[in-house]
Amino acid sequence: MLTKLAFKNAGKSIRDYAVYFFTLALGVSVFYMFNSIYAQQEIMVVTETVNAAMVALRQVLSIISIFVAIVLGFLIVYANNFFIKRRKKELGIYMTLGMEKARISLVLVLETTFMAIIALILGLALGVFGSQFMSILTASIFEADMTGFKFIFSPEATIKSIIYFVMIFAVVVVFNMLTIKRYKLIDLIYGGRKNEQFKIRNVWVSIAVFVVAIACLICAYYLILKNGMININYIFFLSIALGTIGTVLFFFALSGILVKFIQSRKKTYFRNLNMFITRQLSSKINTNFVSVSVVCIVLLLVIGIFSCGYSLQSAFSSELREDAAYDFTLYGSDENGSTIYESLPEGVKAEDIAWQEYPVYSTGKKLSYSDFPLDYSSAYFDMSTWDLNFISLSDYNRSLEMQGEESVSIAADEYLVVCAKESLEELAEQFIQKRVILPLFDGVNLKPLTQLANTKLNNKMGGIYFVVNDLHKEELKNISSNNLLILNINCENEAQANLVGDLLERQYTSDEPITYYHYTSKAGIFEDSVTSKVIVSFLAIYLGIVFMISCAAILAIQQLSEAADNKSRYDLLYKMGVEQKMIDKALFAQILFYFLMPLVLAVIHSIIGLTAANEIIKYFGHIDITKNIVVTALFVIGVYGAYFCLTYLGSKSIINKWE
Repeated sequence: MLTKLAFKNAGKSIRDYAVYFFTLALGVSVFYMFNSIYAQQEIMVVTETVNAAMVALRQVLSIISIFVAIVLGFLIVYANNFFIKRRKKELGIYMTLGMEKARISLVLVLETTFMAIIALILGLALGVFGSQFMSILTASIFEADMTGFKFIFSPEATIKSIIYFVMIFAVVVVFNMLTIKRYKLIDLIYGGRKNEQFKIRNVWVSIAVFVVAIACLICAYYLILKNGMININYIFFLSIALGTIGTVLFFFALSGILVKFIQSRKKTYFRNLNMFITRQLSSKINTNFVSVSVVCIVLLLVIGIFSCGYSLQSAFSSELREDAAYDFTLYGSDENGSTIYESLPEGVKAEDIAWQEYPVYSTGKKLSYSDFPLDYSSAYFDMSTWDLNFISLSDYNRSLEMQGEESVSIAADEYLVVCAKESLEELAEQFIQKRVILPLFDGVNLKPLTQLANTKLNNKMGGIYFVVNDLHKEELKNISSNNLLILNINCENEAQANLVGDLLERQYTSDEPITYYHYTSKAGIFEDSVTSKVIVSFLAIYLGIVFMISCAAILAIQQLSEAADNKSRYDLLYKMGVEQKMIDKALFAQILFYFLMPLVLAVIHSIIGLTAANEIIKYFGHIDITKNIVVTALFVIGVYGAYFCLTYLGSKSIINKWE
């Protein structure tokens, strides 16, 4: 008997709450697709670098999947709360007929189990087929060959999806049992008739809270723009706290202000069903201001994750071209009086291997030495305390020769500014624009050349360097100590580069004494770049989709539940002679405003956030974030719009079943 009742209720629940059911299925499919990525390398021709990136991605996604499971678990538990609220009267009738709470809980357990099994099967089916399309995206990001494409099924991802799904629904079952145990019969019978009470009754209190909310948001915007996002300090956390508090207070006070604002405009308030719509919206905001605030903040994360995530992966894609000027760069110090080249293995000293070793002289002077004040706001660190680094003209021309460029000449009273990091160019150009005179040492003052050079002097090390005539080389040696030594190596072909790489790695990890403390390789930079690009890309997609689904589903479930709870009010309007077309318009306006409310504030938040985050993105290189914002906007509008349409159609179906 209980099983039959549970089957019937489960079928009705799937029909009435299709948005919730398919959200569960979609969540399972997304979970499967991203946890099956490692299996997709079977259909790609992968290199050792790509395989290493796959391993790193698998580890990261395994950790992130725990977080995703928690988010989906919150969504499911939250939705079940609305389910039970919607069915209070039904459960009260069961209790009135003599059914014990334990048997009511058993019915809910069976219903939950039936729905979970169907959603799990459908979600896994969607995930298996969706992962085939994910393979194309994966190959595109890895720039891998897919000539061996075939249908892929991942047993590991399937088992993981089932385990996490069972754990989530075990929590849901416990939650349902505790909820039923807590309810009293009178709460179940009359729960649907209780109207929400305003948290704020006095309009002046609402206005005061609203003003405080706006003040908190303005302070948060100012602090994050001034401090930036690269400086994780107390100002950063204060801006986050103020933004969160301001968002919650904004929606907390909105319900009281909304009513008074529209009531003050009599023509608008009494036109059509605007009075009914206003009271309905105020009631919903008043009751759900916490969840609406959470949705707003999560939407901000979605916009930020997608926009910044893709911008950063584009930066990582160009990292190899920007940083890897040489096959190898070794870094050491001249404090022992020996060179890096002397300690290298004999196999690296072959005649057909091009190399160059040079010192970077540091005189102890700082970038802030000048009488001309420099603006350091364009930099991402306090560079005023950085040393002035000098390179001799002959060493600089040797670097140009290794890169196939023509040599330059510099007079004895001139210096050339070299900056290979695009994010530091604005600061470097100030030496030219302000005609900064460098006091090299006593009696020697140098003036800048009129052009800025962007020569790559080594791998990975970004900074500002000053090239001076060789006439000053001996004096620089005398006044400088413990200078940085840099050795650049270029090989004739990939096989030779692999051989040199093996020799350097063997020497670096051995116990024999060496005169360099670190080295980078073009292959290593490529591997790091690919790994970073892949992890950033997939995390942006994974988290963005999950957060977006969660936000839209929460709003949809709330509106469907509210439509069911308020059906009697719509019935009354219909009985009073209000046309169905007018009722549908009122419902449309109500749901549209409810969906747009958190989205509009989230967009305002994201404009400020992306402005601050853009400073970090610029540090990795010049990236056009506009394209990524457009893609993000299309994604948000697509998912959000789909859920809005489904919610409106579902709510319309509920209220149009006239009694």
